[in-house]
Amino acid sequence: MKYFNLTTDDRGIATLTFDTPKSSVNVLCFDALYELREHIAALETNGDVKALFIESAKKDIFIAGADINEIKAFKDEAEIVSKLSEGQEIFYRLENLPFPTIAMIDGACLGGGLELAMACTYRIATNEAHTRLGLVEVSLGIIPGLGGTQRLPMMVGFTKAIELITASKRLKGDKALKLGLVDASVPAGYLGFKKEEYIKAILADTLEAKVLSKRKGIKWYEMLAPVKTLIATMAKKAVNKKTAGHYPAPLQAIDVLEETLTMSLEDGLKVELDVFAPLATSDISKNLIELFFTSERLKKEHFSDAKPQKIARSTVIGVGTMGSGIAWALAHKDIPVRLGARKMPSIAKAMTKMMKSFESIKRRGRLTDREIGLKMDRVTHTTELSGLGGVDIVIEAVSEDPKVKQKVFSDLEARVSDECVIATNTSSLDISTLTKTARHPERFVGMHFFNPVQVMPLVEIIAGDETSDETVATVVSLAKRLGKTPIKVSECAGFLVNRTLLPYLNEAAKMFEEGEDVERIDKLLTDFGMPMGPFTLTDEVGIDIGDKVSTILHDAYGSRMTPSSVLERMLEKNWLGKKTGTGFYIHKGKNKSYNSEMTALQYGHKTLEDNTILDRAVLIMVNEAAKCLEEGVVDNAQYLDMAMVMGTGFPAFRGGLLRYADSEGLESVVARLKGLEEQYGERFSPASSLVEMAENKQKFYDEP
Repeated sequence: MKYFNLTTDDRGIATLTFDTPKSSVNVLCFDALYELREHIAALETNGDVKALFIESAKKDIFIAGADINEIKAFKDEAEIVSKLSEGQEIFYRLENLPFPTIAMIDGACLGGGLELAMACTYRIATNEAHTRLGLVEVSLGIIPGLGGTQRLPMMVGFTKAIELITASKRLKGDKALKLGLVDASVPAGYLGFKKEEYIKAILADTLEAKVLSKRKGIKWYEMLAPVKTLIATMAKKAVNKKTAGHYPAPLQAIDVLEETLTMSLEDGLKVELDVFAPLATSDISKNLIELFFTSERLKKEHFSDAKPQKIARSTVIGVGTMGSGIAWALAHKDIPVRLGARKMPSIAKAMTKMMKSFESIKRRGRLTDREIGLKMDRVTHTTELSGLGGVDIVIEAVSEDPKVKQKVFSDLEARVSDECVIATNTSSLDISTLTKTARHPERFVGMHFFNPVQVMPLVEIIAGDETSDETVATVVSLAKRLGKTPIKVSECAGFLVNRTLLPYLNEAAKMFEEGEDVERIDKLLTDFGMPMGPFTLTDEVGIDIGDKVSTILHDAYGSRMTPSSVLERMLEKNWLGKKTGTGFYIHKGKNKSYNSEMTALQYGHKTLEDNTILDRAVLIMVNEAAKCLEEGVVDNAQYLDMAMVMGTGFPAFRGGLLRYADSEGLESVVARLKGLEEQYGERFSPASSLVEMAENKQKFYDEP
């Protein structure tokens, strides 16, 4: 016995403590499940036991879920059915022990961990920040497979169960209590007292009646066939709107919940398992699991061995869309922030934007007016760069003009301490060039957030030639504190994400010039899985910004980045996209329609094959990504793919840009690039590393 420790006191109260050896977290691997089965077998015949409490020996963790490595290794559906049916049977036996069982949840209780807890008679959770409960399997391309689809509706109702499972929601203890998922929510320090309270009630035979009277459970009308069908249909519509149907797991979870709602537990478990098995062997699940592991690696990645400086006070210079978003992110994490701008109306507008972002969170029930007030009280402002002597970091977010930025840097160095880190939110400019006249270039660094900051999780960290390791460590630590995923990239024009994305946008514009239809290209790329088509994205970003970045990249990389002339001609007409209401589309509120006057900017009348459009748009990104790896712009293919998923919305179900290339076969990718090169020019010339990998039948990802 190595995963669990079972003790019983003289009152007959048993405590089973889960403690995965040599690990900071508990995960339900199959070895742990099989050991749990042995303990259950012993308890089933022990007439002296009056109750069983299941606890964790890990700090801030109950059970983090199933062992994802074991899920990743699944290749045979028959094996999955065999193993998961054993797990279902173990939880069924736990549920039917001849005495009450109580899950004591302090910390993460996710996936299989929550499925185990739901098989217990009662659940007590702490209301601490580290405690989260949820069935998060669909985020890995699967559905709950150990009874989650069967037990959750009986506790929180059919409608709420669909919402929790399809959105992979993680509930705090108090919210879980409100919904009926747990029977008590208490401070961690009170957990022992609550346990004793439950023990006394169990020994007095009063607990069941007391708890059952407060439980909610499924509503009778949800059991009616027309009602549950209507609820399921509406839920599928919402999922399809969000995912465009690219992710089958949440849709199939709804099907299972609807089909099994009135079934016996035994029959429902079989349906759950029949759906789980093919999902677990699918490419989508493997891709999402790979991204999960990359995300976990990045959480532990520091990109520097130096000790970061503590950030207690911050300043943001430039309060446009990006600056106000960055300031909000700092205030949201309770970091005092000073807004710097030349005019008070700009500061007022930024603070209004920040309040709107907080109000949005409040509407979802995650912040109160008092909490918002406390956060906004930490926001101050200046129009003269005053009051900066004690700040620990300044983040510059002024216009993408090197002369403007250098003037700001010069002014800042005269006002901040020598220890203050100065970060620039530049999206494409060379850090070393920007800071060549700085007195302390070692404290300058690129910290590139993505728009909208409130939503986009990626931050590119760029060190200049003289940036110190301590400076890198400081901004990496700050990005994580803000809830972002930092990825360090080497200094080059456009860095990683914009350098890889711009050829995609540029190629779409070239296809338009040749005569192809804007809406058709946008639809093909959204059907491929991109969150929006290239023309919609260009309008969102702004034609002026797109043109400026295109010029910077063309100057750096030459002919392969030669921009389409269409942006320049749109600038002449002041068609800047959504900000002016006219771009590739006419924008009216949330609605848009094709700008028919754009047709006059086309010089050809080509109609391309669907595959040609997709290859020209996507493979040109693959090619540039391969060049970035060749040059060491990013450490590995996994980090590059995560950056593209987080920074551009490249479809996660495809696993990322280079994993997509692997799935297509690098020999095929190189052959198609060569064909495009012959027809459209040298910008499609395959990267040397791609050619070499194709010749050697290699992949970017090593498969087991």
